[in-house]
Amino acid sequence: MSVIHIPRKNELDLRAAGFLIAVGIALVCFFLRLWYLQLVIAGELADKATALRTVAVKRLAPRGLILDRNGVRLAGVKPKWVVTATPFQAKANPWVVQKLAIMLAVPEEKLWEKIKANEWRPHIPIPIFVGADIGVATKIAESGDYLPGIDVDTQPMRVLFDTLAFSHIMGYVWTPNDTDVTRLRAQGIDIPEFVGKNGIERQYEGLLQGRRGIDRFEVDNKRRLKRVVQRNAPQPGSRIMLSIDSDLQKFTTGLLQGFRGAAVAMDPTTGEILAMVSSPSFDSSLFEGGISKVDYEKLLSNPGIPELNRAVAARYAPGSTFKIVTSIAWQLGGKFNPSRTIYCPGYHELGNKKTKCLGVHGAISFHAAFTQSCNTYFATIGLEAGIEELRKVAKFCGLGEQIGIDLPSESKGTFPYADWIENKKVTWYRGDTVNASIGQGYVTTTPLQMACIAAMVANQGTIFQPHFLRAIQEPGSTSPPELQAAKQINRIELPPEFWRVLQTAMISVIESGTATKARIPNLVWGGKTGSSEHQTGSKTHAWFVGVAPTNSPKIVVSVVIEGVGHGGEFSAPIGRAMVQRYLFKPAKLPMATANAPRAPATSDRISASVSPASSNNPAIRSPDSRDRNASSTPSPANR
Repeated sequence: MSVIHIPRKNELDLRAAGFLIAVGIALVCFFLRLWYLQLVIAGELADKATALRTVAVKRLAPRGLILDRNGVRLAGVKPKWVVTATPFQAKANPWVVQKLAIMLAVPEEKLWEKIKANEWRPHIPIPIFVGADIGVATKIAESGDYLPGIDVDTQPMRVLFDTLAFSHIMGYVWTPNDTDVTRLRAQGIDIPEFVGKNGIERQYEGLLQGRRGIDRFEVDNKRRLKRVVQRNAPQPGSRIMLSIDSDLQKFTTGLLQGFRGAAVAMDPTTGEILAMVSSPSFDSSLFEGGISKVDYEKLLSNPGIPELNRAVAARYAPGSTFKIVTSIAWQLGGKFNPSRTIYCPGYHELGNKKTKCLGVHGAISFHAAFTQSCNTYFATIGLEAGIEELRKVAKFCGLGEQIGIDLPSESKGTFPYADWIENKKVTWYRGDTVNASIGQGYVTTTPLQMACIAAMVANQGTIFQPHFLRAIQEPGSTSPPELQAAKQINRIELPPEFWRVLQTAMISVIESGTATKARIPNLVWGGKTGSSEHQTGSKTHAWFVGVAPTNSPKIVVSVVIEGVGHGGEFSAPIGRAMVQRYLFKPAKLPMATANAPRAPATSDRISASVSPASSNNPAIRSPDSRDRNASSTPSPANR
């Protein structure tokens, strides 16, 4: 029997078909991928390829110029050789820093201090030495790969033209730390290579820093330069004009040399600061290129605390200069009567407490009491006005709170408002009202705040925002800068007759009262002295505030000298010299003259401190640590 075999179907047909389908799909995907790469993202890939063979170098933007009110340059820029290091590479190759220190002839520790201070940005070159000699800079540049992570370049560095007279106002510039980064990011400001660390440099960082430039270079596979691809020039920062009169600033610096204290001059009609000096001062050039640890510790240990800007950050009992506020409170309460006489037996008696006066004045009226600074008279009217009226006027004048000057680190001072008393858990007595009426006890102010009070009298009730910024000019602009408008922050409405009485009394203070050493020939101006207690057994702080000329005010001054005695003896002559210099500008008048008092030079002037809150500083007076008995019974020196 024969067997018929039926042919079987090829079992590989499905496999072959699947294979062909898979190959087809792969080819389609490959085609689509090529299409996507060559057509859809070809431009992007070309840019990436270009980026791989290009190098971008950022160029530091020159900081904006800073001028005084007359166009005198206070701060500019100057090209300097700057040596940079990458912190990560420096730590990986410590021998490089040692070799670099030898080349620069500086202590190795000084370079490490700057590297460690910038460890928060380990892969970014940071400046560790500014102002290298061109010969040394050339050697560093030629070393190339022999100094990994080290580079050198010329950069436009900030230069201050007077690092002593303007140190408290201008501040200084150096590399940012993590605190600066947090602060600037919160303000929406790009983090530059160098930032303002204090003063105007810090306050107006957003205007001054400019915009960095970028140079792009094409390199080969060995990173060697082939050609320049693009150059974007850096844009300088804005040019700003300050209200400062540089001549008056330098002159006042000379007047305060050897003293501890401060002086403020202001245009009362605009709030523009004409001069602001704190003494002892410090040389801000110490911070150029980064201050060394040794120098910094030396500054911290200086008992004079020179880096403290006493004009805005130190708190002093205002003494009898506060009697201006007491007079206003008396008027505000509807009880002002300049013809009324009060008998002064040489003290003011309240219960079993006696507040001493300068002498036995007998029956005395307001004008004579203000001229002779009678404590008895002002203690009496202060009690009649009451603490609430004193608080109203103090609040209006900005006491116990920041005025808002465009400088960092402004102190509020203190004033015994109801919430302050509650927070401090203080029991208020009528004797405390007596102390407040004559500027003692719980009351502390800054020299800037007292300048604003003098300006209020000059303007018959109006206070303008004190400020330094006078005008801004954008980079490249040729048009004249537009002056900033004066900003009124407060006004108290009182009868014109009251202001005339008060201004006349202030004139008499200079003509025949406690400030006769402030008299200026052919000038009618007014003032008020004060001598405030701060520590038992120590000489009083000497105060003077003044307004000149009385009929058309152009300048107010506020001066305080620590621990020297009477305001009429020390501060009034300094105020006189400042006013005379500004209004008459003697062409060849020495820097410290016009019968101004002198003090022996001290070592306080040569260094600085970063501890303005030091409790050991008598200028920074805490009401909680005061001698209660001394506050209750001011000495006769409270003029």
